[in-house]
Amino acid sequence: MAWLIALMPGAWIYFTQTLTIYTILRRVSGRTPRLAMFAAAATLPLAVGFGIPLWANAVTEQRVQALIAQDHGAPPTLPANLSVTHAIDRGLGSSGKCWDICQRLLFSRTAKSFIEVPLDMLSKQASLPTSARRFSLGPIGGCNNARLQTTYATPAEIGREVPPPPPPLSDKLEDFAREGLCLHDDEVRDARSDVLIVERWNYDPALRGFRFDGEGWRLSLHPIAPFKRREVFRRTPSGLVRLMRRTEVRYARLAEPLWLSPGFSFNTASPTHWAWRDQRVVGSPVESFQPTEWNGLIANDLAVRGLR
Repeated sequence: MAWLIALMPGAWIYFTQTLTIYTILRRVSGRTPRLAMFAAAATLPLAVGFGIPLWANAVTEQRVQALIAQDHGAPPTLPANLSVTHAIDRGLGSSGKCWDICQRLLFSRTAKSFIEVPLDMLSKQASLPTSARRFSLGPIGGCNNARLQTTYATPAEIGREVPPPPPPLSDKLEDFAREGLCLHDDEVRDARSDVLIVERWNYDPALRGFRFDGEGWRLSLHPIAPFKRREVFRRTPSGLVRLMRRTEVRYARLAEPLWLSPGFSFNTASPTHWAWRDQRVVGSPVESFQPTEWNGLIANDLAVRGLR
C-alpha cells in the first residue's frame, strides 16, 4: 500500500494530462476507436516526460563540469615562517578565536601569524569594515591567551596513548616561554598575508540552497547541492598567485520519465522532489578530517611535538 501511495503523485500527473487530451479527442473524433484515442492521448505526456529529463540532465552535466573545469594543483607544502589568512563562510570556522588549526599552524612553526576573516569580506581584506584578530608568537610582553580555545593533542602528537583527557596544545606555550616567546593577539584591519587560504562551503544558515535531505519541496530540474571549494594563494610582488583549486560537487540526474516522489519522514526526512538517480560526487571531496592536516589544503605536517 505504501508503494502504491508513493506512485500516486507521479501517476496523477500523467493520468490527468492523458485524460484531458483523451476527452478532447472524444469530442473532436467520436468515431475513432477508444483504445487508439487513448494511446494517442498518452503519447504527448510521455514524450514530454522523457524529453524534459533528457534535456535537464544534459544541462546539469554542463553546470557540474563548469564548476570543476578550473581545478588544478595539489595541496602545496608551504615554506616556514609565512603569515596566513584564512577566509571561510560566515558562520563557519571560529572567528575571533585561536582554534585547533590556528594553534597547530603557530605551535608547529609552520606559520608566523594567523588571521581568519569571513568569506564575504575577502574583497575588503586590505581595509576590513570591522577589526579581526591576528594571532602570532612574539616576545614576552603583551601576551594574551584569552581567545585561545582549548584543543587537545592527538595520540600521534603525544607519541603514545594516554588516559583522557590528553594534554591541550596550549601546554606547548610553556616550551615557548623558555624561549622568550608567548601568544600575541592583535586587533587589525589589514588582513593581507603571505598566504591566502579560501574555504568555500556555500554554507547558508537558513539552508535555502538545494539539499538532498530534509523536509519541504525540492522541485529543481538540476539537483546540484551547493559546491565546496578549497583554494590556496601565495602573495607575490605582482599579486596573488593561485597554487591550488579543488572543488567538490554532489549532484544527481533526473529519472526518466519525469516522476514526482512524495516526501517521507521517519527517523530521517526526504523532500518532495522530481525523482532522481545516480547520485554522484565529482571533483575532489574532502575524504576525512585529520587534526594534524588541514583537510587537504596544505601538505605541511601540523603536528605539535614535545607534548607529554
